[in-house]
Amino acid sequence: MNLRLGAVSGAAVALLAGFSLCSAAEPSPIQRPAGIGGLIGGAQAFADADYSEGAQPRFAFAANLRYALTPWLRWQVSPGFFWVGYDHTTPLPFQDLNNPTDTTKEKVLSLILPVSAQLQWTPTRGPWHYHVGAGPGVYRVWVENRRKVMKDPLTKVNHKGFYPGMSGQIGVERFLKAQPATSIEFSVAGHWAFADRPEQFPSGYNSAVLGAEFRVGANYYFDVARFEKKSGSTPAK
Repeated sequence: MNLRLGAVSGAAVALLAGFSLCSAAEPSPIQRPAGIGGLIGGAQAFADADYSEGAQPRFAFAANLRYALTPWLRWQVSPGFFWVGYDHTTPLPFQDLNNPTDTTKEKVLSLILPVSAQLQWTPTRGPWHYHVGAGPGVYRVWVENRRKVMKDPLTKVNHKGFYPGMSGQIGVERFLKAQPATSIEFSVAGHWAFADRPEQFPSGYNSAVLGAEFRVGANYYFDVARFEKKSGSTPAK
């Protein structure tokens, strides 16, 4: 694992350790059903074929939009972005038309932009609020070498596109005593994008891609009803 991901992991551990020493206030999903948040961390590709062969972790970013249906069930919509690099000794699966002298993946990046929707089970154990969920997603996947999108040498099609997929997530939150509507979160998310198009990319990078993110961040929860009351007109006397 490279130094960048190690630094992110170290910061995440330190942040969680620091906030675990704070007393937490008991949040109420009924009083504050909606939430927004942001997370940062690292990502790695574990499958499949050219997407994962020689893969090395890079940064990951995600945002959360949540709404509690009950004290134990909520939905979440989460856009994000993550990418992976590759070892300098891993050979290219085909010749890059933009850089024909390159023979390895040293300058190659696989970039994934997910937008996922999930239903999450949200049990509470004391001050700790856990969540686990899954759902469908839409994924923008593209492959670059030296910052240019690669082309399949047979079809001459740029290696990018939108694909359906699935996501899963597990994590834990702890609310702050001083800011009881704010939580610190650590979560692990997995993405399975069906990024195979043999008619367009027969030469390589033609398989599903499984990516995993390890993230830390913060969320803010609020009651949407208070905004509706503020925007409502005052009845005439």
